[in-house]
Amino acid sequence: MRVTSKIKDGLRTAMGVRVERSLPPAGAMPAHGAHIARADVRIRVTAEMTPDLWEWLTVRGWREIDLSSDRRRYRVGKPSATEELAFCSNDSQRSRVEQHVMDAAEFSYLELARKPQR
Repeated sequence: MRVTSKIKDGLRTAMGVRVERSLPPAGAMPAHGAHIARADVRIRVTAEMTPDLWEWLTVRGWREIDLSSDRRRYRVGKPSATEELAFCSNDSQRSRVEQHVMDAAEFSYLELARKPQR
């Protein structure tokens, strides 16, 4: 990054000109092994996702992410999260499982080892 870009970036931060990212449009249903994220939490898709479950997740703000080009730092949800969501029989159970996943998510050692963002 050039010096002028760093100065501009610092001024924008100091003046509070930063704009919150808007939610991207929902994409196609993610494949097994893909990552999905909401806010600062990401989980890996470990169960076959039904169209009904994907629709419920997208309404709640979950989106598929491409980790290879994403520099954001995420807390990692438990690996069995999508399996638990898939086996829920109604929306209230799904909401409870989702809240538990969001509350229990932690930064992994790989996320902590990454260079901190400014």
